[in-house]
Amino acid sequence: MRLTIFTVCLIVGNTIVSSSCQKEHGLSNKANDIAASKQAPNIKADTKYNTFYGPQTAVGAGNARTFGTISHTGVPQEVGVIFTNEALSGLPSVNTIYPLEFHNKALEATLFEHVALGLSAGGHGLPPSGAIGPHMDVRFFMMTQEERLAIPAPPAPGFDVAPPPGYLPANYALNAAVAMIGRHWGDNIFTAGQTVHHTMILGTWNGQLTFVNPIVTLATLASGQSYSVNYPQPQFFAEHGYYPTRYNIYEDDKGRHYVTLSDFVWR
Repeated sequence: MRLTIFTVCLIVGNTIVSSSCQKEHGLSNKANDIAASKQAPNIKADTKYNTFYGPQTAVGAGNARTFGTISHTGVPQEVGVIFTNEALSGLPSVNTIYPLEFHNKALEATLFEHVALGLSAGGHGLPPSGAIGPHMDVRFFMMTQEERLAIPAPPAPGFDVAPPPGYLPANYALNAAVAMIGRHWGDNIFTAGQTVHHTMILGTWNGQLTFVNPIVTLATLASGQSYSVNYPQPQFFAEHGYYPTRYNIYEDDKGRHYVTLSDFVWR
């Protein structure tokens, strides 16, 4: 069974403003800068790609949608979420989850099933003592929306079942348990009083890795600054497939904001 990604927020509502999936030749701006990722044995790096878009969903005063840039040999190069500039304004004052769908081509090439885009309107703490302001949780889930929504409220037993040793990065610490999301794990590197602007959170449910979650503050997104960060990797993986090793934050020349995963490696 494929698993997926969520957000530590309450579901308040979301509106689908377009249900059409689109195909566009060429790469996104960031993907043009990404070298061919390590791939499964006997698969050559491909220099030809297509980018496939999921349907738009209303977010704030704008919208957001997923995309997947896939090589002609079926290797994912970059997947992520695109925010219009207007999506960063007019946001609700309460935590909100916006489920985002992938195009079928992105579903075929990756282990991801959907994105649960989460607005954390007030921000919160991070392990062990850092803090992050108002932000977006971009949770790439490896489970369906139906499976995610079936996760009960804590203290259900599944929250306390950790993956076996080696299936999470060694420096990741236990964090929040949230209904319809799962257990969160954070990089245990923050010092007292540190303010975090972006980082990588991983999620589990009932002992399995279920989501990969770059989080980025609204201020960082709005700034247009670019970041590309390798994040810690587990030693073992429960399912064969392409796994990302880097998250990226950037803005394109049309003022759209991106939070993406790239540098996929076959495990």
